[in-house]
Amino acid sequence: MDRSYISDLKEEKQAMIKGWVYEIRDMAKMKFLLIRDITGIVQCVVKEKEILDKISNLSLESVVEVRGKVKPAKIKAEFVRGDVEIEVKSIEILNPAEDLPIHVNEKTVKSTLPKRLDFRSLDVRKPLVQAIFKIQSTIINAYREYFFNEGFIEIQPPGIIATSTEGGTDLFEVKYFDKKAYLAQSPQLYKQLMAISLEKVFSTGAIWRAEKHDTSRHINEIRQMDVEVGFCDDLKVMKYLEEVVKYIVKRVLEKNKHELNLLGIDLKIPSAKYFTYKEAIELLNKHGFDMKFGDDFEPEAERKLCELNPNAIVFTYEWPIEVKPFYIWPKDREKGISGGFDALYGGLEISSGGQRVHVPEVLIQQLKDKGLNPDDFKWYIDAFRYGAPEHAGWSIGLERISQAILGVDNIREVTLFPRDRKRLTP
Repeated sequence: MDRSYISDLKEEKQAMIKGWVYEIRDMAKMKFLLIRDITGIVQCVVKEKEILDKISNLSLESVVEVRGKVKPAKIKAEFVRGDVEIEVKSIEILNPAEDLPIHVNEKTVKSTLPKRLDFRSLDVRKPLVQAIFKIQSTIINAYREYFFNEGFIEIQPPGIIATSTEGGTDLFEVKYFDKKAYLAQSPQLYKQLMAISLEKVFSTGAIWRAEKHDTSRHINEIRQMDVEVGFCDDLKVMKYLEEVVKYIVKRVLEKNKHELNLLGIDLKIPSAKYFTYKEAIELLNKHGFDMKFGDDFEPEAERKLCELNPNAIVFTYEWPIEVKPFYIWPKDREKGISGGFDALYGGLEISSGGQRVHVPEVLIQQLKDKGLNPDDFKWYIDAFRYGAPEHAGWSIGLERISQAILGVDNIREVTLFPRDRKRLTP
């Protein structure tokens, strides 16, 4: 008999399922087992004495094979399929579980987040945690779908680099044979070099930032979704960001109704609001902030802008030149504004980007203005000497947009194996 998944069980059919023992309830002359696989949980009723004796010492999370007849039922239990149950004819214990360090079937005492992360392979067996990562899988696949459909080419930038891509010092240094190298803090320079030749590119991959944060919004290894577009400016590339976020939310609504219900999330496709940096500062100052041109937005300001524009992707563009990286185009030097922007959603910054510098002389000056040595970027600067169109792009942190869509307070909840200042294992 072929294995059946719990979501596919049909009444009055013989079935064989494989999964984990989620819960055991002993009655006088029978046992009720809740068995879980990746598609759901079903109640299994054991009445035969021989089978009851066989499973007398069965432990939670043991892996089992259950055969029996699918019967109609009316079950009211959290996470459990309520319309059917299995009348058990045989059980094989495929691999018994030892004492659990955390409980998958938590009723009262909840494990702390650090403890859960220590035993993440157990933690993800919980229906609510599984729901998070099923939705995250939809998010990254929807991102890919959108850009494939738009005719973009997926590229694979390097993860080991020779110099900073962001102009900062917060890099992880690695020994690369007899040279000094760094873990990439962004695919920025490489995706630009592809956009000036392939026009429309995107990538997904890990990046690393050695910032000594210890907050609920920051981790040091991030999954990043990047886009770069040739013959494009800041305003056009923001539209790509707006449309892909709407598409991602649409796909989550289509594919993850069950998970959204489990998590109690009332998700709606967002609108979009666009403010110049100056307009955003003025709006915030009208609502109790005291900000001036050149200030970055603190988390409180980001939350306020989202609160004032509910269920919207909030774009702030034409940021000051001084606060954006060297590769952002200086849109108007007299006014001090750049082609850089940020995007907020769900109270969080989910993306930053902008139009890039495509003129070598301007790029050299920008590097000098940021206190960087153009000689360290010669290979990058020279690439723009051979016919480079204007281009623009952005990046979205997968964990950050997951956090925004799911309304989760701590980014570690939406990161399978977080890497931060204190955690390097598992």
